[in-house]
Amino acid sequence: MAKRRHGLNPAKLKADLAALEREAPAQALPPWLDIRRRASTALLCLLSSVLLLVCFVPFDLWYLAYVALVPWGLAVVAGQRSRWTLLWAYLSGVVFWVIGLYWLTWITLVGYLPLVLYLGSYWLVAAVVVRAAFRRGWPVWVILPLVWVALEYARAFALSGFPWFFLAHSQAGCTRLIQIADLTGQYGVSFFVAMVNGALIEALAQLLLVKPARKGRPIRRIALAAGACLAGAAFLLTYGIARLSQQPTRPGPKLGVVQLAFPIALYQTGASPEEIFAKHLDNTRPLVGAGCDLVVWPESMLGYHDMDPAVWFARDADAKDSQGQPVWTARQREIIREYHSNLLALQRLLADQGCPLLAGGGMPDSVSRLTSNCALLFDRDSSGRIRLKDQYAKMHLVPFGEYVPFRQGWPGLHSLLRRFVPEAMPQILPGRRRVVFEVRPGGGDQPPAFRFAVPICYEGVFARVCRRLAMRGGRKQVDLLVNISNDGWFIFATSRWTHASTELEQHLRQYVFRAVENRLPVVRAVNTGVSAHIDSNGRILQAVAHQGHRKMVAGNLIAQTVVDERVSVYSRAGDVFAQAVSVAAGAAAAALWLLRRSRNQ
Repeated sequence: MAKRRHGLNPAKLKADLAALEREAPAQALPPWLDIRRRASTALLCLLSSVLLLVCFVPFDLWYLAYVALVPWGLAVVAGQRSRWTLLWAYLSGVVFWVIGLYWLTWITLVGYLPLVLYLGSYWLVAAVVVRAAFRRGWPVWVILPLVWVALEYARAFALSGFPWFFLAHSQAGCTRLIQIADLTGQYGVSFFVAMVNGALIEALAQLLLVKPARKGRPIRRIALAAGACLAGAAFLLTYGIARLSQQPTRPGPKLGVVQLAFPIALYQTGASPEEIFAKHLDNTRPLVGAGCDLVVWPESMLGYHDMDPAVWFARDADAKDSQGQPVWTARQREIIREYHSNLLALQRLLADQGCPLLAGGGMPDSVSRLTSNCALLFDRDSSGRIRLKDQYAKMHLVPFGEYVPFRQGWPGLHSLLRRFVPEAMPQILPGRRRVVFEVRPGGGDQPPAFRFAVPICYEGVFARVCRRLAMRGGRKQVDLLVNISNDGWFIFATSRWTHASTELEQHLRQYVFRAVENRLPVVRAVNTGVSAHIDSNGRILQAVAHQGHRKMVAGNLIAQTVVDERVSVYSRAGDVFAQAVSVAAGAAAAALWLLRRSRNQ
């Protein structure tokens, strides 16, 4: 009688293992709680969209950030059908961005739709990696923060960058917690928030989805994740308390801020340059005698372009040529007289307030004839005449807002794309150099001088741009950041109703991190709000407000700044932490791909 063979069939074993990997983990729950169903997957993903939205202003439920990704993560790791699961992981991201960026709809609906579809793809990439890692038994509390932070870092660069709604931004009011940003940048805070979410996903997945061969294994994994989160929280809070207890500071300049409320009308006539200029002059008068070292007007609130005293005072409206004929046309003479009058009004204001004025205005380029978006510093010379002491042109422009791509290399495509951008958005020329402004107490010419840089509007949401403005040669070259902005774009105004969008408060939160990252106080002057004074520890000390409202109100702010002598690790090293995390995330994704490829061979 022949012996029966009991050898293993390698091909069959390989097929069985592959089938096990394709299947969702077994669920240790009653059928009515089955989270692997299609409807459950969709609802869990959408729940995360809602939870994450309410973490940010105006709801500001910051504590929900630590659980906001848990439903999404559970759906990703437990979903039975990969395509359905990844579809809803992506769609939930799109839903988040559709609602979160609603304030773009009245500016550029054509740009808004592809933008939210593009931003949703980051959620899809995160889902693919997390799902594959979980099936390999890798800890979610490690993989999720690696992937999420790497994608945040990539989003800050791709297509010129859109660093909005980082997980860290939900924690802007948690002053002790965010001090780590002077080591890691905002990405360290995002990493911790994602790690806590990953630990909760890990715990629920182990308890609800996995039937372990050994009873103690899930408990050990959960304990390890919990221990890592507790250790991270202890480190962040201890470091934060230590940094807040330090006071390496000295008195800084006193700044006066003027805020008015001029919504930008894209498709109808808005406020005239004359009205904007005159009202800013009038609303600066209350600051006379306040002892300010500098008065600040918001971006573009000079109202007029090319406000260079040397240029306009060199032009005589009544000049005649050799034949006795007027050099200028009637309209040109009217413009010259108007500029003379405005500059003389500024000169009187400078004399009354006894300090320079920083204001936003456009300055033309003599070669390209395009205008640059500039911060202009006016003061008086020794004879008392107004002069333009220095100027900085915005370097990082808003794509499809301040510029449309392909102007030089592909003029036809540029012209086509320009049709979708409102004419109220003029195309401007980027600046090419960093500028450090100086202001001296009392407006004199003697030292000591305080130095400051001026990120303009959207530039301030980029940590790398502010760091480049603040540092040179490994040394801190400024004492504070002065942000001028015009958020009137994000006001929806009709004859009957005005809505000040959530963008204004979200924009303010970005500068909390710029202050901590570089250990610099930040003073903001913003048309329509929110103008504020933030200290170098990221605390919002003052804001222009009226009857409890900070948006679409007029008012002044006097900020007595304090200079922080500390030079942060982030200022010296930049985004090294985010880059290291990105490398680790890339290595993890590559390893998962190679494992999948070897399995399929």
